[in-house]
Amino acid sequence: MNPLNFTLAQIEAFASVCETGTLTHAAKKLRKDRTTVSELVEYLEMDLGYALFDRSSRPLKLTEAGERLWRQAQLFLHEAQMFSQVARQIPEHLSARLTLCYDPFTPRDFLLRLQGALAMRQIRVDLLLGERGDAQRWLAEGSVDVGIFQALNRSINESLQWRSVGSISLAVYARRGFFDEGTVSLLNLASRTQLMPFRELPEWLKLRLQIADDVQRINDAEMLRELLCAGAGWAFLPVHMRPERWPDIVRVETEVGDNGLAHPLVALWRPGQIAQPVLTQFLEAIRDTWTMTS
Repeated sequence: MNPLNFTLAQIEAFASVCETGTLTHAAKKLRKDRTTVSELVEYLEMDLGYALFDRSSRPLKLTEAGERLWRQAQLFLHEAQMFSQVARQIPEHLSARLTLCYDPFTPRDFLLRLQGALAMRQIRVDLLLGERGDAQRWLAEGSVDVGIFQALNRSINESLQWRSVGSISLAVYARRGFFDEGTVSLLNLASRTQLMPFRELPEWLKLRLQIADDVQRINDAEMLRELLCAGAGWAFLPVHMRPERWPDIVRVETEVGDNGLAHPLVALWRPGQIAQPVLTQFLEAIRDTWTMTS
């Protein structure tokens, strides 16, 4: 490819003089002084080896060669504008990828819908399973962009921002025959092994979810399912997981009913970690997707 002997500024100056008819008007349009515009055009003519304007006329009149080059200049500037537009958009597209972490209780159909909704917005999402403590550490390190977790009954760390996602309903599940038929009392729940799908719980959540003295912690959903089906204990589980579809698993009616077993989910992120246009679209997608899911 032969090297170019002229600059974009020279083509812009030439095109502006063609459009306005005078160096003065072209200078105003380009926000340059008249001498600069005149020199840009003259240097272009020197590089080309022929005149583009008949300077004996007012307004300036294009020569035959100038007429031909004017059409090409229009095409050239149009392509340059398209190049500029694409170039400005590239950083947004390069940054439109998020790493999202979520806890074992986050509805999977919601996550799948969310990923699809974001894909339509040209935002790709990596999904990582983890617990709340892991999420806050990952967010602080910048290794993930956003987390969706059960809300804690305390203030969010000042280094994080949050937005409500929705609420999940919890219920007691156990293998058929694990408890006697009828409504199960809190004393009966407390006397049997409780399977806990968390590695660790904050004290306030432990008071709410931990009823039994004998607790077995399993933060692997598949392993929890196997132990529950084997009759190793009972568990508080999200209703959206449909545990009653698991072999021999039933929902257990308790003396407290379902009161107080709804728990909110929140989205967490570190300010400045996500570009604002991407964050806005992400939060809109969460709102719309949760509405569809629920």
